[in-house]
Amino acid sequence: MDARTQALPFDPATLRGLSAQLLNSHHQNNYGGAVKRLNAIRTQLATTSFASTPGFQLNGLKREELIASNSMLLHELYFASLGGDGQTMEPAMALALVANFGSVDRWREEFAAMGKALGGGSGWVLPREGTLVNQWAADHTHALAGGTPLLALDMYEHAYHLDHGAAAGAYVDAFMQNVDWAPVYARYQQAVHAASEPFGATQDDVAGSVLLDVRRAGVFTQAASMIPSARWRDPAAVEHWAGELPAGRALVVYCVYGHEVGRSTAMRLRAAGLNARYLRGGIDGWQAAGRPLEAKPAKEMPS
Repeated sequence: MDARTQALPFDPATLRGLSAQLLNSHHQNNYGGAVKRLNAIRTQLATTSFASTPGFQLNGLKREELIASNSMLLHELYFASLGGDGQTMEPAMALALVANFGSVDRWREEFAAMGKALGGGSGWVLPREGTLVNQWAADHTHALAGGTPLLALDMYEHAYHLDHGAAAGAYVDAFMQNVDWAPVYARYQQAVHAASEPFGATQDDVAGSVLLDVRRAGVFTQAASMIPSARWRDPAAVEHWAGELPAGRALVVYCVYGHEVGRSTAMRLRAAGLNARYLRGGIDGWQAAGRPLEAKPAKEMPS
């Protein structure tokens, strides 16, 4: 089945610092060209006699198939990342950036600097799920094993030369002003849920475990109660307190609903070698099941 080009998910006339002419040319010629090239390669592969084809020819075809496939997919992610104001994001998305980079501004500084460093060359800059990292990728053949791309910045000259000439830095600044964080966050949620699903804990698993309340600081401050025997820890600072936890003990963390805050915190603790799981349903599910709660002690208040 042939691959099909996807329509632009935004009105190209509404973006700041990136002209409709540039965006339409990028979409039609570079992205559309990758789709056509991929279909042509797959057509050729469908009629190839693999048993009799010389290795160098097969290697060339499969390499070109990889390049065309990734070019198509990365362009789709790139366009799907645009159309927003570059700033507005869900609190849980901001929390993920803070927990992994120290602050949203620190992430933004690194991501933009990597893009500008690629200016005049060829490549992509991609943050990924789980423990978020900014990945440098030259051409279309580099990928972080096990990673899921969430946001793509195209640094090939075709992405900016029509508007900005050789001023790749100005293009990166314009891109950052147009990031749409809603679909980025949706991709982050999907990736975290898929990666963490095997590590869910039931309400009965809480007994005998070290129990940590990892609701966001703002949410916890407004809360009146918590699960008995739990201690609050700031999920934005997990790297600072993870080393204080007992090795070899079963750990269960919970957030409000058992979504990405609890899941991602558990995954980061597991990456540190700890036996951590997240509570399915969070404290909301715990309360709905009629399980006991206790008043939040003053000592647990975030400082």
